[in-house]
Amino acid sequence: MNTKKILLVILVALYCFSGAYASKNDKGIDYYRAELYDAAKLFFQQQTNLTKDEQAENYYYLGQVYAATQNLDSAAYFYKKAVETDPEYPYGYIGEGMLQLNKNSKEGTNAANDLFKKAIGFAKKDPAIATAVAEAYINVKMYDQAEEALMRARKIKKDYSGIYIAEGDMLMSKSRVGDASGKYETAIRFNPKDKTAYLKYARVYKTINPSLSLENLEKLLAVDPDYMPAYAELGDLYYRGIDGVANYNKAIEAYERIMNIPGVPLTQETRYAQLLFFTDRYQEADALINNVLRRDPNNYVMKRIRSYNNFKLEKYTEGLELMTTFMKETKQEDLISLDYTYYGRYLTKAKQYDLAVENLKKGYEQDTSKFEMLKEIADAYQALSNRAEAVAYQEKYLNSNPDPAALDYFYLGQTAYVAAVSLYNPEVQISPEDSIQRDKYIETAEKAFTTVKERLPESYMGYLWLGNIINIKDVVINGDKAQGLAKPYYEQALPILLESNENGRRNREIISIYNFLGAYYIQTDDSKSSQEYFNKILELDPNNERAKQILEGFEKK
Repeated sequence: MNTKKILLVILVALYCFSGAYASKNDKGIDYYRAELYDAAKLFFQQQTNLTKDEQAENYYYLGQVYAATQNLDSAAYFYKKAVETDPEYPYGYIGEGMLQLNKNSKEGTNAANDLFKKAIGFAKKDPAIATAVAEAYINVKMYDQAEEALMRARKIKKDYSGIYIAEGDMLMSKSRVGDASGKYETAIRFNPKDKTAYLKYARVYKTINPSLSLENLEKLLAVDPDYMPAYAELGDLYYRGIDGVANYNKAIEAYERIMNIPGVPLTQETRYAQLLFFTDRYQEADALINNVLRRDPNNYVMKRIRSYNNFKLEKYTEGLELMTTFMKETKQEDLISLDYTYYGRYLTKAKQYDLAVENLKKGYEQDTSKFEMLKEIADAYQALSNRAEAVAYQEKYLNSNPDPAALDYFYLGQTAYVAAVSLYNPEVQISPEDSIQRDKYIETAEKAFTTVKERLPESYMGYLWLGNIINIKDVVINGDKAQGLAKPYYEQALPILLESNENGRRNREIISIYNFLGAYYIQTDDSKSSQEYFNKILELDPNNERAKQILEGFEKK
């Protein structure tokens, strides 16, 4: 073998661990070393115009990818192609030797040893070759033989970082995580540009110490800002959370860097689709979800998120079908709060309110921190005309919400107002129980509208609706001798309504107040004031029959 050929093989081998040699296969090797096997396979398959040495390398790593994914027939084919392309390329023989070891027989081991010797013979001074032999032994848990191969590599170059990566891998296979991390750290110390070492070190600490994992990924990206496997790990870190806090936006930024890689792992693609949904990017999520399901039609997570996402895209009919199927096919113990929640929302849209309430309640019971659900349950009960439960759940919502809005009180007040009115009929004697319940609704509405008035003093809503409920209270208590207790509240609401009555948008509310005040002044024998308000009604609504009749009555007197 000539000197030039030896030098090339050594440089190629060194690249595998240190990035010291640039080849057209570089990116694919990075993907392989990062265990992004689909991406690596597609990359190697798409390579063209390679030199003889690069083609042998390409075939070898295709063999490695197929071996890692347990497709041993294809692995054997590509190792053979590597040897045929360049009979002096050591790695092709190492790949073939690894397959012989997988036979788990004496004959296979002897054949592997012969192949390894042949590989080492092509580059006796290259520590990467001996290290690759050690990795083959580690792969089948032949640790003593792996140690011998690593000892040979140390004799050649003891500060070669690949040795310590292989040792770390061997320790990881023995579940000695702490010792393995020490080896990866040593590899970094000997070669601060060894990307594989940084990546493996970061992975060790991904769940144990995410902050340390992040620190090493950042160091890795300082070595190679375009190293895609690091972004996959970064996305996972931010997705899971650092110091207990997830950062969806940073996770998305990281995942976006790898999404255009052919063969991006389904794990990352699935997580990216979830993140797009949970950050309200529903159209983008839809396209990605469908892409994942084309690759993996039974992807359970994507089926779930697709059902949620369709609701956000207002695909209610299609979404309800998918959600119904998902709920039926999923074991009850595997259903989560959001499953019931979205199913309940779909059922609400379909006006199946009984089933909606049932599922919305289950969703809330599984996660009581989602107090917003109580409002949705109240809405469903309101649609069912179950006013008692509508009021009860709206009150629960307000009591659970640490910072309720004024409009939340307004909604409670209106719900309680409608419930109170439903129990008031001056011509029908109601039961003592209903009478007590009606009074409770009046009290609830009065408190709620008082809160609205206090929180939104510049709005008409609190004054108007406080007047409405006080009027009901007045009539319930005093009957035909109602004292007009609502008058001051209506009078406070009126100027605000008049100021905001562009294009007659508040006519209905204003006319209701004019009707009350006109009636009030009839009872107090102030016909002049009464006529004034009924005339005001006709100014807004010239065809208002009630106002006309009352004014005609005044004229006849």
